Amino acid sequence: MAGRATYTDQQKAEAFALLEVNEGNIKRTARDLGLPASTIRRWRDDWNADKNLPSIEDIAQVTGNFLNDAERVRDLALRELERKLPNATAAQLVTVVGVLDDKIARAKGINDRVVEHKLTLPSPDAIRETLLGLQQAGLQAARLRDEEIVDAEVVEQKALSA
Repeated sequence: MAGRATYTDQQKAEAFALLEVNEGNIKRTARDLGLPASTIRRWRDDWNADKNLPSIEDIAQVTGNFLNDAERVRDLALRELERKLPNATAAQLVTVVGVLDDKIARAKGINDRVVEHKLTLPSPDAIRETLLGLQQAGLQAARLRDEEIVDAEVVEQKALSA
């Protein structure tokens, strides 16, 4: 029995970006990448739960590669469309240009919407300083409480001796 296929971080980042470009269409994304739709669906579910998100660096690299390729193909299609305009209809080329232009615009916006959560812990010095402050506040509170007890005892003794 074969195990589950393994994928690189780069492949996952490519799937993440392409899924976004394809407006969440799992089947189209799986077909474009040659991956099982169930894999893309599982990754999407993880990403929606903020689990196993690709790194911003990987997404930026994949998005940059996609943009370069898509813009190059779009520009070639535009040149071909211009060359064919006098002689033929170019509905397919118009479709290619429109689809790629839409995907390019979406890909350019991906990096703005990806958020990386980082937890920054205080430094050891900050922790020590906080604990010392807490200790000093506790000692001060204990001193004040002791003074209140002594004052109460003095008042009680005066009341008893009167």
